Amino acid sequence: MQTLIKRSWQDGKIKTIFSTIGIILYMLYIITGNFSRIIKLPFFPRSISLIEISILAFVGIFFIYEFALFKKDKSLIKKENLNEINAMEILLFIMLLSISANYIIYKFDILPLLYYLRFFSLIYFAFMTYLFLNLQKNINKMEFFYTWVGLLLCLIGWIIYFIQPDTEKLNKFFEQNGIYLGLDPHKFRLIGNIFDPNFFGNIIVMFISILMISLLRQSFQDKKSFIQKAILLIFFNVTLLKTISRSSVLGLFLIVFLNTILIMSWSFAKKEIRTFKKLILVDSILLFTTLLDKDFYKIFERIKSIPVDDSAHARVQSLKSAIDFIGKNLVELLVGKGYGFLNIKYGLQFIGFDSSFLNLILYCGILGTVIFLLYLFKDIYMVYQGIKNKELDVMLHFINFCSLMLAYFVISWFNNLLFYQFWLILFLPYYYFMTDYGRKE
Repeated sequence: MQTLIKRSWQDGKIKTIFSTIGIILYMLYIITGNFSRIIKLPFFPRSISLIEISILAFVGIFFIYEFALFKKDKSLIKKENLNEINAMEILLFIMLLSISANYIIYKFDILPLLYYLRFFSLIYFAFMTYLFLNLQKNINKMEFFYTWVGLLLCLIGWIIYFIQPDTEKLNKFFEQNGIYLGLDPHKFRLIGNIFDPNFFGNIIVMFISILMISLLRQSFQDKKSFIQKAILLIFFNVTLLKTISRSSVLGLFLIVFLNTILIMSWSFAKKEIRTFKKLILVDSILLFTTLLDKDFYKIFERIKSIPVDDSAHARVQSLKSAIDFIGKNLVELLVGKGYGFLNIKYGLQFIGFDSSFLNLILYCGILGTVIFLLYLFKDIYMVYQGIKNKELDVMLHFINFCSLMLAYFVISWFNNLLFYQFWLILFLPYYYFMTDYGRKE
C-alpha cells in the first residue's frame, strides 16, 4: 500500500493541501505529547487523544482520495510488487488477522478495534509525513528534520522540568482539575512532554545517533557548522542523562559502541582516515560530557539499587506476568491474543506489558512474530544490497540504522517501544528513509 501511495503522489494543489494539514498535525502531535490526553473524549478511553482521532480521520480521508486515484488509473495497482511490502505493513496485517481470530473465538468489543485503528493510522501517518516533508533519499533534509525536532522536544522537556520537576505534584495539579492521568512518580528527572523519563530518554538516543552521523559527514573546513552540531550533541547528551534512565544510558552506550566498532572497521577497510578521526572526536565529546555530568553517577546509584528498587521489581513482575499470559493457551501462543484484548479477557487496566517483544508474541503469536522479524531482516538486507556501492554518507547512515535497531532490540525488552505511539511516530520516518534505499527505482 505504501508503494502505491508513493507512485500516485503527484505535485498539485491537492498535494499541497494534504501536506500542509499533515505537517501541522504531525508537529501538534509531537509538541503536545501526552498533554493532548488532558481532554477526555466521549466514547474513547483517555489513552486515545483528540489529536490521534484527528490523525485517524486525516488518514481515512487521504485513503479515500488515494482509492479514487487508483480507480481512475488501475495500472498503478498492477505495478504493485509484493516484494516491496515492508515489515510494518506485514505487522499490521498480522495484527488484523489475530484480532479477527480473537473476535471469532471470543466476542466483539470496540476497544481492540479502536486501538488497532490508532496503531494503523500512526504507522501510515508517519509514512505520509515522510512523503510530505520530501525526505526520500535526501540526507541533508532528513538530518535537518531530526536535529530540529530533537532540539524542540529537548527544550520542551527542560521547560517542564523547571516548572515542575515532581510528577506527584503534577498529578495532584491535574486531579484538582478533574483530570486523572495516573503518572508514575518521578522526582528531579526530565520527563519530557510524554511524562516518562524512560521513553523520553529512549527517543533522545535516536536524536544523538543521527547527530553523530551528521557530525561525521560535516567538513572540518566549515568550523561554524561543526561547532554548532558539537554543542547540540552535548545538549542532547546532557538532556538524556537528566532523565536518569538506566535503559536510555544502556541504549546510548550500545549505539556509541556499535557505531564506533562498525564505522572504525569500515573506515579502515575503505581507508577513510578522516572519518575515523572525526569518529574519535565525536566519541570523546560524548565520553567527557557524560563523565563530567553528575546525573551520570546518579544512574549508577539506581543500578546499584536494583535489588530493592520498586521500578525494577515492577518490570520484572511485568515480564513474568507477560510470560505467564503468553503460555496460557497453545492456540493463542501460535496466533496471539489480539491487540487490545487483555483488559477485555482478563479485566486488566492496560493493553500490554513492559516489553515490546513479549507484547509482540502476546498480540501476534509465535508465528506472527517470526514472520514480522523475517520481513524486518529482509528490509535490512535489501537496504544493504541497494547501498553497498553508494557514497560514504549513505553507508554511514546504514551503519547507524543497524546499530540503532540493535540498541532498540535490547532496550525494548524493558520498554514497550514498538507499540509506544510517540516513539513510533518519531522513529518511522528514519526507518522509511533507510528502507527506501532497498527499493528498486
